[in-house]
Amino acid sequence: MRLKCSIIGKHVVRFLWTCYIYLLLFSRGCDSIIPEASQEGPLHPFKSYSDVATFHYTVPKEVLRATWQFAAFMDDGNCLPREVHIYLQRGSYPIISVNNGSFPPHMYPNRSGTIVISALTSFDSKTTTIVPVDGPEPGDWFVGAYLSHWDEKVQQQVCTLSLHPYTTSFFCFKGLGHKCHYSIGSVALWTQLSGIQNIPIGYQETLRTTDTTSYYKIYIPTGTWNFRVQIWACNFTLHAFRDISVPCIQSMALKGHALPVFNRTHPAQIGNLSTTDSYTFIVNSPYEDSYYYLLIVSETIIEFNVEVSVTECPIDVLEDSFMRQYLIASSVSKSIQFHMNILKNQQIRQFLISESNFPLNKSKLVTSQDRTQNEQGNNDDDDECIPRFQLARIRHSKTFSGVYLMQGNDWLTPWIILTDTTPVIAQFDVLPLVDIGGTLNISIHLEMDRVLSKQLVQLNICIRQARVPDRMNGRIVCHDRNMSMNLSSFDNHDGTLLIPYPQPNTWHIALEAKCYMNGNIVKCEMQEILVLLDIKMRQCVFSGENACGPHGICQDIHKGLLSYTTCNCIGGYRGWGCTDATNVKSQDSLLLTTLMLTLSNGFFSPAIYIAVRRGFYTEGLVYLSTMLSSALYHACDQQFMTYCIAKYEILQYSDFFSSILAFWVTLIAMAELPPKFVSLCHMLGVLIIAFGVESNRTGLCSIMVPLSMGIMIPMAVYMYRCYKIRRWRWPRGAGKLLMGLSLALSGLLLYSLVETEENYFYVHSAWHMIIALSLVFLLPPAGLEKSLLLSSNSLSCSDSELLDYQNSPSIPVFTSNAKNTLLQ
Repeated sequence: MRLKCSIIGKHVVRFLWTCYIYLLLFSRGCDSIIPEASQEGPLHPFKSYSDVATFHYTVPKEVLRATWQFAAFMDDGNCLPREVHIYLQRGSYPIISVNNGSFPPHMYPNRSGTIVISALTSFDSKTTTIVPVDGPEPGDWFVGAYLSHWDEKVQQQVCTLSLHPYTTSFFCFKGLGHKCHYSIGSVALWTQLSGIQNIPIGYQETLRTTDTTSYYKIYIPTGTWNFRVQIWACNFTLHAFRDISVPCIQSMALKGHALPVFNRTHPAQIGNLSTTDSYTFIVNSPYEDSYYYLLIVSETIIEFNVEVSVTECPIDVLEDSFMRQYLIASSVSKSIQFHMNILKNQQIRQFLISESNFPLNKSKLVTSQDRTQNEQGNNDDDDECIPRFQLARIRHSKTFSGVYLMQGNDWLTPWIILTDTTPVIAQFDVLPLVDIGGTLNISIHLEMDRVLSKQLVQLNICIRQARVPDRMNGRIVCHDRNMSMNLSSFDNHDGTLLIPYPQPNTWHIALEAKCYMNGNIVKCEMQEILVLLDIKMRQCVFSGENACGPHGICQDIHKGLLSYTTCNCIGGYRGWGCTDATNVKSQDSLLLTTLMLTLSNGFFSPAIYIAVRRGFYTEGLVYLSTMLSSALYHACDQQFMTYCIAKYEILQYSDFFSSILAFWVTLIAMAELPPKFVSLCHMLGVLIIAFGVESNRTGLCSIMVPLSMGIMIPMAVYMYRCYKIRRWRWPRGAGKLLMGLSLALSGLLLYSLVETEENYFYVHSAWHMIIALSLVFLLPPAGLEKSLLLSSNSLSCSDSELLDYQNSPSIPVFTSNAKNTLLQ
């Protein structure tokens, strides 16, 4: 990656080596140290998520500690230090809300485990920010960083020059127009354990510890409803420690996905297990297709017995016979409840709620002094298996677009049938890196007509990521209210939940239907209840063409392997979906600023009139083109009340080209050259300006290079004529010349030093007026072509030319005093 300046690259390399050596010195005793470094990334104030510097790390399994280090840099010691906000998030991109920007309705932005820190930019790499994470979950980790907002100056890009096409070093030209560049460097290192012993399922094992803290892993396959880990018969292997009063196991912990970490100041809840005690871990909603890690802490080497037993609850596939009846039900709209009797097929009902289809293989090991830990505090005796169905992911050609449907052997449908007897769980997979950059939209519709039943049908929905929702006495329990929905047949038939940048894993949707009559739970009259699951992945926030609503533009960002979408808000709107109107300007204010930018170009009218009046028709045409192109460009550049007669890029090019050309032709006119040289200089300026504007229309070089060359032409001509007459005299009309130069210089300083993002509308309008008025004073007097009558072959003065100058009604600005002196 190319850096802005070579000094930043040197700081980043030095920072990465310092971090690596530091962690090597302070990580003795670890099995292995694995570094993963990320190169420097540019920092910007947060306007949208596209301004966030994003890094990606892949943390392997069985990592005891991961350490991230960050250092923020600036390319010049004279730049002001800026505050950097850094977000560290597992699984997906961090959710960033600046200045309390609101989120759209029904959106759930909360994340667990997000680490937020701050740092200051500096010119050296001595200041670093260290973020340690004990027992991190394996997989993708993301870092997002941005600068605090300030009223940034609107500056042209600085001219840069590369030393070699294959190097990352640049010369940075500082001074007028220099813009401070900020960047952040990061490095991640982690210590990974190796050789963790595996505990098989369904067998009694006698294990021996190898250290004061010993780890063991248990693989939990897909389809596991709950599992138990029982530990008993702990014994000391050394005779000196065989004391019944001394705890055999000081502490134990069981954790899914990641390694549990023992902290002596804050030990685990489970401890002091003697040789006669036993303990049972009960996990009712485990992580599936993953490892659980058991931590045993003891003062010496011990032996203990362990056995893992699981209860299976396989994922089912709907049958074709069910689908044939199912299609009949889903094709009915308003009168669907009237035709529900056709669904009273005993085979279907048994498929949904029969306990024989979901056998429970529960086992419990009991000792004399048995203690248990139920992870959710549920009654395990009533934790019966609930039907689960896997939704198929149908991906569309567009990025971050796809739907999830109920899948059978040869059909797909978004409908699902419920009863009031047994809940149903639908699950679907969100893929890492592929799906996390969009928005997960979960919409659920209860198909129920209140007229057909006097009962209140209530549908409770719980959504949970990575694990099946908890149960209590056979009922679904949702601990997070924001991830739940309550639908009713009387009033609320629809529920929606938006999850931005969803974390990858298996998502579960538990649905439970109950009927009420006079406030009491009764058996439902409608034995089959239809529910529509509209689950899709989409870009940005809203569906349709306006994914960010009427006040934002959905932008697809690609940074290396990372891809995500974000909303760029316009017109003062902010928030994740451009729905926060707190800072929106009034219509009168927007109209005023638009009129200021467009109508201020009317100050070119005096310059156009004077140019035509004095015979400078080419200059007048250029001034007219500048006035029109600038007004049309600013009318199209507005976020509201936009009027574009052509593409934005075309109008922008025309504005920059004609503005620079107006200065060029004015300088050529001031030089008072013969006609054949005037046309040559005009074409030379057109070629230079066209090339510069097309190369980089917002760059400082495209403005300064042609202006510098244009200023040298009248200065060189004036010096040549003074040399010819052997005298140095101030030209007549020097007052107007100084006034014009003063206005032009004032406008340039105003444009370069004063203009910021906040005052852009006012300062840029003043720039239009000052520059337009300066042309009135810079144009030379009228009739120069007729009064000069200079030779087409030379700029020297002959006797006939002197007589013509004496009788001329107007004297050239740069030659008046010289010619008068020569005539004397």
